[in-house]
Amino acid sequence: CFGYTKTISEAAKGLRRTMRAEKMKQVWPSIPFMGDYDAFKKDLDALAGLRCRGCLEGGGNPFCKIRKCCLERGYRSCAQCDEFESCEKLTTLEPGHKDEHLKNLRRIQKSIA
Repeated sequence: CFGYTKTISEAAKGLRRTMRAEKMKQVWPSIPFMGDYDAFKKDLDALAGLRCRGCLEGGGNPFCKIRKCCLERGYRSCAQCDEFESCEKLTTLEPGHKDEHLKNLRRIQKSIA
């Protein structure tokens, strides 16, 4: 998950650093197609904050059905569950991940077997 790996967060922080170094706040108004700087900065700050310690460390969405299920069953990962291949809870990941989450869970399952 990008929150746990911090890929989006780190990229946003890097862009923020570059924008500061290039003095983009001052340059921004001179670029005709750019929108509102403050709105962009707010969104960039939100992206920089997309960081998660992981479900087992108290991070993650407290309303996540997947997280709740793992915690209730005492699993570190869905890969420990014999039902993950057909789990309805995991279908929420399909729009953003297609079947990559299942491939990852299969790899994890093999590594812990």
